[in-house]
Amino acid sequence: MNIGKVLATGLTVAGALMALPSASPAQSLDLYLGPGGPDVRMRDRDYDRDYRRGCSERQAIRRAYSLGLDDPEIESVTRRQVVVDGVGRRGRYTTVYFANRPGCPRIG
Repeated sequence: MNIGKVLATGLTVAGALMALPSASPAQSLDLYLGPGGPDVRMRDRDYDRDYRRGCSERQAIRRAYSLGLDDPEIESVTRRQVVVDGVGRRGRYTTVYFANRPGCPRIG
């Protein structure tokens, strides 16, 4: 087979692959073409890891302290919210509510 035909066919296939829409980053399969040849990588999504996907008590206390509460303490933890009590900036007793989600967003 003629080397020119092989090279032209290879470039045509590579161009066609480049024209295809790229896969979204949420996919778990990556294909890399480089000087070392093709490389296929399967990403692990860590679904089987055992960790809590919410706001921990430590995170809630840190967030309350960064909001200006002195001596913050956990009052209650439910599946929806984490309640933190403490002394506010002007010496008043203050209650702060955080959602029991990653990042501890403030809800009240």
